[in-house]
Amino acid sequence: MADQTIGLRAETPNSTAEDVAVTSRGCCGGCCGEKKEEETKEEAGPESKKPKYRKSTQQEMSACKPVYTRAIVAILFLSVTIIAIPLGIVFVVYGLQPEEVSFRYDEVCLNGLADNAARQEYIQANAGDDTALACTVSITIDVEMKPPIYIYYEIAGMFQSHRRYVRSHLDLQLADAGGWESLVAVETAAQSCVPLIYLEGNKSQLINPCGLVAWSFFNDSYDLTRVAAINGATETLAVSEDGVAFTADVKRRFADYYPQFFNPAISPGEPGRGGATINGTVKSDQRFMVWMRLSQTSNFRKLWGIIENQELKPGDVVNVTVLNQYNTYSFNGKKSIVLATTSWLGGRSIVLGCAYIIAGGMALVFALVYLLITVVWPRPFADCSRLLKHPPAVAKPGV
Repeated sequence: MADQTIGLRAETPNSTAEDVAVTSRGCCGGCCGEKKEEETKEEAGPESKKPKYRKSTQQEMSACKPVYTRAIVAILFLSVTIIAIPLGIVFVVYGLQPEEVSFRYDEVCLNGLADNAARQEYIQANAGDDTALACTVSITIDVEMKPPIYIYYEIAGMFQSHRRYVRSHLDLQLADAGGWESLVAVETAAQSCVPLIYLEGNKSQLINPCGLVAWSFFNDSYDLTRVAAINGATETLAVSEDGVAFTADVKRRFADYYPQFFNPAISPGEPGRGGATINGTVKSDQRFMVWMRLSQTSNFRKLWGIIENQELKPGDVVNVTVLNQYNTYSFNGKKSIVLATTSWLGGRSIVLGCAYIIAGGMALVFALVYLLITVVWPRPFADCSRLLKHPPAVAKPGV
């Protein structure tokens, strides 16, 4: 059989003389393999196309595969506990440092009316009449608030994440990029201005910026005064709009152009008004940019202004003159004004800290379980006896 194999190998058309000689000598596969490996490791000559030998290309890199015993796993879980729980405590402490005061004003401003239907009718009947829609609410400050103090408006019950609402805007138009005109009225496009494309259906009056998102721009406004608790002195709180929008939006997302046919000024009682107008160019109105950042939930806050250089003391009273004209009564929504401070971790929240503490606590439990198993039910390393349900019988000598 060996002679037949040698003969067949020698008669192979593609075999070389060296292969025939090696086969005829009857060398083993291991010897031949060593010879081939030595040839591969030799550096290629100047005329050879053979690549140089490298461990990385030949998959001969050194590797380490750790063996996770129960003791090692317990140590790893303890390491997670040692890191996560202290971090969670730090996050909880700094998450509680920011202060915030919230006041709901949508019902207070029209508390003389019976229900939301009557309040909606009142707002629509007095649209454009700032005197009829203005009201003053008082907020008592019970904590010290140092600048910067952030002013938010909070809306509950409004679904900015609704599919038709999300689609009804055009980023290309906001950036004044070329070719946006062809997408304005395309109902199947990912973004279009349907149904608010033209003002009152007049095709010569293209709304810019168009769409439901821009048209429903929040238009309540606030004037804040502080009554000091010590001497009763009154001062106006200066609120800045600069810095409320993301830097990326200011630089790249919105172009520097004036809006056209967008929420035009109306007379009292005239229907058709959406929300607020844009002050100056689109790029200069940062409150509009904040509104165009859609919320994923039905309850959301949006930054309205910043008090940069004045602080509030415990016992101070902040009188807020609200121009209550944004209609949340049609969908039984809620409106609130929020005064808040921040820390290096952000606003007031303990969610991140609690998540770290819970993760660290679970890791501690797992570590204790592994340690208990190791102590109560010890098992030698690489013990395979439990893998075989019926161990093989050992042959007796002489049988």
